[in-house]
Amino acid sequence: MKFRFELSPSIDLAEGPQPAGNVFSLLGAIRETGSLQQAALRVGLSYRYAWGSIRHWESLFDRSIVTMQRGKGAELTRFGESLLVAENRVREVVEPVIESAAAEFHRYLGDSLTSRTQVRFSGRPDAAIDVMKDSLAIGEADMSLDTVFCGAVDGLICLHERQAELAGFHVSPVHQPGTRLHAAFKPWLKPSDVRLVRVAWRDQGLMMAPRLARSVKSVADLASPEIRFINRERGSSTRALFDQVVASGGVHAERIAGYERYAFGNRMVGEAVQHGEADVGFGLRSTAETLGLHYVPLTREAYYLALRNSDRDAAWVTALLDMLRSEQVAGQISAIPGYQPEPSLRLMPVHEALPW
Repeated sequence: MKFRFELSPSIDLAEGPQPAGNVFSLLGAIRETGSLQQAALRVGLSYRYAWGSIRHWESLFDRSIVTMQRGKGAELTRFGESLLVAENRVREVVEPVIESAAAEFHRYLGDSLTSRTQVRFSGRPDAAIDVMKDSLAIGEADMSLDTVFCGAVDGLICLHERQAELAGFHVSPVHQPGTRLHAAFKPWLKPSDVRLVRVAWRDQGLMMAPRLARSVKSVADLASPEIRFINRERGSSTRALFDQVVASGGVHAERIAGYERYAFGNRMVGEAVQHGEADVGFGLRSTAETLGLHYVPLTREAYYLALRNSDRDAAWVTALLDMLRSEQVAGQISAIPGYQPEPSLRLMPVHEALPW
């Protein structure tokens, strides 16, 4: 993309300025062709409009600027010639200044005017997405990420319906075939339709008051009636993950005091524990460290980006993978407590990427 700045002459009248660019172009064409009809064609005007413009400006100046003679065509009067010469001299002085200023304009904006491929993202939020967006904003990749955060299944539906190029979701190794998450994802993760990128791993575990560090070391300890638990809201992927962890640990959910009590979002669960409204919650290590809570990791989950198989050779996919593999992005993801970048980041078929 390039901006163009042009000299645009006008004449000040009582009713306001009137553009004069067409008239000067028309006078120049008349001098070159000797014909009003040919001049009008050259500057893209109808003969009638060109004739009317000349007569209008002659009335403003109260003098003739073009003479018309049958069989001899059209020519500029001395005043018309003087107008054209004066305008050309202004251009000779001003246009180099405009060109220099335009060059400075583009230098100042730099790469921000470069055409960028806009990639639409729908799906679960994650700290890795924030790192990606920041890297794209300051990096050299000719792409930008337009994010819409929603449920994981909704994001995959957007990908399927071509309302997004990328969908984001989390999957843990505990989500084996037959689990609720597997059943929800399966219709939208057909091996022939999508490819996956495993971006990063993150810890999910128990956030608790520091005083409980010695007494709560596993999910089985939540069965104690003295431990007040706070859950995530129904329908959230984190609650589904916790249910799977509980089932894998052989614990019955009804034995956990506070299992039916919930807060919306990871941060609100951590704050409930911090404020003493609950003793233990399930969430991210990064939240626990921010709030000064003790943390016991229970499982890991991977953050995936899904894209259409038909896009796997697109230039933006190559640029995205190069960015995710960069030391800068990997370092920023590693700096997030409880996060680890995927060491062998690549496009993967569904059966290789997921635990089912």
